[in-house]
Amino acid sequence: MYLKLTFIQNVMEISCAILETRESQKFEFSYKLELLGYMLGVSGRPLCLSSPVCYKAILAIGHLSKLKPSLILEENCELLDQCLKSLFPLPPLEKMMKEEGETVKDALPIQSLYVESLKALGKLMKTLLEEEPTTHWFQEMFQLLEASFSSAKEWERERALQATIQLLTAYQETVHSTVTVAFLFLELTSLLISDLTLNANARKILPGQQLGSQGD
Repeated sequence: MYLKLTFIQNVMEISCAILETRESQKFEFSYKLELLGYMLGVSGRPLCLSSPVCYKAILAIGHLSKLKPSLILEENCELLDQCLKSLFPLPPLEKMMKEEGETVKDALPIQSLYVESLKALGKLMKTLLEEEPTTHWFQEMFQLLEASFSSAKEWERERALQATIQLLTAYQETVHSTVTVAFLFLELTSLLISDLTLNANARKILPGQQLGSQGD
């Protein structure tokens, strides 16, 4: 893992160095696609939230995305989709503590790492939106997140909602369409209420089912 993290850090440093030059918008980084492919491969194989590989890889992807040549919409869509699939399914902190016997002290840096990973995802979405500041591209990104709203895993739905709020914020700052943002905010609120209602109903039903099974 150390070698991977070192390589990812080097990629970020190179990307930042290029971006700081005056000719960064004209410079064509010929290794961009190759490095993005590697970063996607690395971020797609994290073991758990305690590994910083996913977080660092998403950061590196964000830096690389700012470099030329720009990707087409379909490529950016695939890039974002892979990042979501690498972060959302990771087991939550509570499950890790239960299964691996982690203490509260051990859990604090892991929780911090998750928060930073989500922030890195938000920065990546904003970077991609700045590359193509259109309502159409925003809707494509929203649809990628929307797919996780119906997940059977509560933590995946929660992460999708958090990421959607980040996307809405980035959209408002980049495209400035208050009507669309207001509409999607209402839709997001509706999804959140629906999710909370579903969880509440599940808690009410389960005890009854257990009593019924005991009666049989």
